[in-house]
Amino acid sequence: MNKKPSFRQKARYWFDRLMGKGTIALVGMLFLVTAIVVVIGGILGSLCSGDLSAGNSVWQSLMHAIDAGTLAGDDTANVGFVILMSVVTLCGIFVTSILIGIISSGFEEKLTSLRKGFSVVIENQHTVIIGFNDGIYTLLSELVEANANQKRGCILVIGEQDKEFMDEEIKAHIEDFKTTEIICRSGNFTNNHLLEMASIETARSIIINQQSDFQVIKALLAVVAYLKSRDAFDNEAHITTLIHNEENIDAARIAGEGKAEVIFLTDVLARIIAHTCRQPGMSLVLTDFFDFDGDEFYFEEFPELAGKTFGSILNWFCSSVVVGIDRNGVPMLNPPMDTVIRPGDQIIHLAADDGVSLPVEVEPELQMDCEQTQDAPEQPYHLLVLGYNGSLPLILHELDQYVADGSTVTLACTSLTDDMVEDLQSSHHTPEHSELTHLRFTARQCNIYSKEVLTELLKNGTTDVLLLNQADCSPDNISGSSNSNTDSSSVTSSEEADSKTLLLLLQLRDIASRMQIEFNITSEMHSVENQRLSKVAKVNDFVVGSTIANLILTQVSENRKLVALFEDLLDADGSEIYMKPASSYVQLNKTVNMYTLTEIAKNRGEIFVGYKKQDRNGLSLITNPVKNTSVSFSDEDYLIVIAEE
Repeated sequence: MNKKPSFRQKARYWFDRLMGKGTIALVGMLFLVTAIVVVIGGILGSLCSGDLSAGNSVWQSLMHAIDAGTLAGDDTANVGFVILMSVVTLCGIFVTSILIGIISSGFEEKLTSLRKGFSVVIENQHTVIIGFNDGIYTLLSELVEANANQKRGCILVIGEQDKEFMDEEIKAHIEDFKTTEIICRSGNFTNNHLLEMASIETARSIIINQQSDFQVIKALLAVVAYLKSRDAFDNEAHITTLIHNEENIDAARIAGEGKAEVIFLTDVLARIIAHTCRQPGMSLVLTDFFDFDGDEFYFEEFPELAGKTFGSILNWFCSSVVVGIDRNGVPMLNPPMDTVIRPGDQIIHLAADDGVSLPVEVEPELQMDCEQTQDAPEQPYHLLVLGYNGSLPLILHELDQYVADGSTVTLACTSLTDDMVEDLQSSHHTPEHSELTHLRFTARQCNIYSKEVLTELLKNGTTDVLLLNQADCSPDNISGSSNSNTDSSSVTSSEEADSKTLLLLLQLRDIASRMQIEFNITSEMHSVENQRLSKVAKVNDFVVGSTIANLILTQVSENRKLVALFEDLLDADGSEIYMKPASSYVQLNKTVNMYTLTEIAKNRGEIFVGYKKQDRNGLSLITNPVKNTSVSFSDEDYLIVIAEE
């Protein structure tokens, strides 16, 4: 038989519940207690003092409760009234002390809540980044630069770390926020309340910055479900994210339901490395295309160009380079020069900012007498690869589509397995599983950190060297798959892998100096800080995977059409970006303006984008040069063009 609770137990339970209701409930209770004491004291005081009405006595009681000094002015002849008011005053002191403590505690609790990032964000057209890791600083720096032409921009970061920690880390890594405000919120990104606080439904774009594919897919599901619950799925905002493992791409796209742009990171990096290691300086060109510092690709409609052919408008823009047409949402990079621009077509051009470069029909001064029509014959390509990671099969597949017959790739690695060699000799990343057709591949297991071994490897006339980072961050390892072919004995932490790459760079520099030979070096790094340390090794190109990936991520978050453009720019099908000897286009040591270079390239079905020039001041890469400027070239200089081959 259940025993009924006593009155004391009920009262205590009621009091405990009241105390747990928070500051406002406690303040209300204290006001109620004060009112009861004042009214009772006033009524009794009216009875004790015959010359005071009930109303005046209640007022006197209130003054005694809120101001202890009032007691000193009472007439001591009426002892009962003095005793009663003393009791009221003591009650007032007690209540006031408790009230001050409650209010102070309430303010402290509220400030703590604000510091923890629990307040609702009321923003529109802001960028939301889900995930806080080392890549966040590149994302924020680029978005701050992208917002520089706006009066006010806002970026909201959702991370599982404390808000105070995230705020301090961001301030330590970013010096100038310009016109952008960065707000951090702490919590689990799958929590609907946190997504509501971040005002996801009013955001301009959403970036999922998670290192694990599983976490990426989980975040996609959470954001899509939240947007649907707020009837905001069909708004203009889109989601951008990276996937490391090819097996997870379809799952990520299904989770995104057409709202997300899913970028296969490993494939993108493999294409960039393939372009870079055979064209020294290309990493700087691509970085210039992908970041917001300088010139970017913009999609703009110019009605006055309707009816013109694509080739005829290339010299209509003095301060930007026209690279293609966007028709019905489909970008066409370097279309045929006789393509007619239709009403509604958008011009894709490389410019300093949107709206700053306008078409102006001019009669450019052309110097066609300096044109050189003899192309240099394509030579076989010989590459030495030091180290192995999971992206090498993709890199070889990309290289095989560009190089001439007779080209060779030699892999030197501290540990090789039969599965690794089989993967490298065939292209398992294509539906046909086609064999390498132009490249002749050989592999050698050796101690690549030995100077004697490196010297022997470089004696065969190698002109290009690729250093692959052997950190344990292959696509399979990152996403949790157990199918990686990377040898477990050769993978290390990213920091240790960068340290080994630095050692190799110094060894190669010493060998080049001692043997009086020259070769181009492309190095894959994980850390930007380690890249700065390696400048003494005079490397031609660095590919910092996380940095380039985040540059592309921010570009696509601002304009999702850029995904198709970047894929076309890096893919072997269609037009790609090339560095070609200037001697194949113009006569050397003869001044020529950019209008002429644009015209010469146009006659070959190509688009002139810039040039690479070697002079006494060192290497300079110029993209999107102003067309009314002039330059002369030597036999070491190259033109940067967009062409089909």
